Amino acid sequence: MDSAEKIKSFFKGEVHTEAEVLESHSRDASLLKVMPKVVVFPKDADDISNLVKFVVGEKASDASLSITARAAGTCMSGGSLNESIILDVSKFMQGVKEVGADFATTLPGTFYRDFEKATLAKGLIMPSFPASKNLCAVGGMVANNAGGERSLAYGK
Repeated sequence: MDSAEKIKSFFKGEVHTEAEVLESHSRDASLLKVMPKVVVFPKDADDISNLVKFVVGEKASDASLSITARAAGTCMSGGSLNESIILDVSKFMQGVKEVGADFATTLPGTFYRDFEKATLAKGLIMPSFPASKNLCAVGGMVANNAGGERSLAYGK
């Protein structure tokens, strides 16, 4: 049984090996192209946890297994590319959970533009202000330590 079939046995989200899905995840905003073997769309944090456990357990028999998380795919350095498993949080893991007086909680696939609307409504800002703010997702911003013009005043 190949990795994709094994993943399907425990994964609640979607598991894809179709050429068109792999092709669409072989590029990001960089000049690079790296073809993955599997693309998964987790339903929740349990899917991610179980996928990590699976890769750890299978690593001894398949050293090529690895996971790269991906949100909007706007990385310009190839950070969202991988030859093994792409874990794409953009499909099911979106939404602002809570915005408090001085904090906000959101899922990683949430677009920054949506997150910003929710925080601005409470008078809060996220200091990172990348050029791709209308296209990028919060998970990718955190993963890449995103900056931008507001970083000069507030830091990354």
